[in-house]
Amino acid sequence: MPSVPPPSDSPDPSPESAGERPSERPRSVRPSGVPPAGGMKRPRYLLVALIVALVFGAGCWTEGCGRLAFYRGEQDQSQALNAAIKSDADRARAEALYRRFTEVADAARGRAIPMAAAIFVLGAALLALASRGLAGKTNTRNALLQVTTAQAIVVVLAYFVTRDIRNAELDWEMERTLIHQRETLPADQYEQVVPMMRSMRHWVVPGWLVFRTLASALVVFALTRPRSREFFEAAGKTVSEG
Repeated sequence: MPSVPPPSDSPDPSPESAGERPSERPRSVRPSGVPPAGGMKRPRYLLVALIVALVFGAGCWTEGCGRLAFYRGEQDQSQALNAAIKSDADRARAEALYRRFTEVADAARGRAIPMAAAIFVLGAALLALASRGLAGKTNTRNALLQVTTAQAIVVVLAYFVTRDIRNAELDWEMERTLIHQRETLPADQYEQVVPMMRSMRHWVVPGWLVFRTLASALVVFALTRPRSREFFEAAGKTVSEG
């Protein structure tokens, strides 16, 4: 009867010695629905909202800067624009409208300059915060909410507070544009352009204000969505862990 060899005391062979490759070992599985740290994707509507805020910030900054420069006397293109008019009578009418605009603007200096300064500051802040939001910087959402709301309120307030200045400026710009169209277009085409431009004179600015206010409200709405809050919170955790 053949003898049975005694059991060996040596440890079992490792998986590598048994021909099992390390890549074939079972791996730990991340629970479904849990994104990796710092890997949360930015919602598309948040991206659109940040771009709109960036555009509004640049517009406010430019508008405020231009108005402040006007009151400091740093730029005055009226003489060059009016001098380009060929007819003496048309040029005199355009210059009279411009003098009326400057008189109205000078009389309203006490309320126009603070409005322009507020628009300039809020525009610069909105431009900076929207840029930080696009870069995924933390501690941006709350400040962006406040500045977006503040600039929307100030723009609406400035529309009513400085309405006389805007109307006087639009009267001058409209007359100068109509003179240019009359000098360059045939008579029949000019007659068709006049009603359209006068209609635009009355509706474009209020329509733009309504659109801008609604767009600002949508930006605020996008920033208050749960996914937007989670995105900025995840960005903050990534910074703290790094």
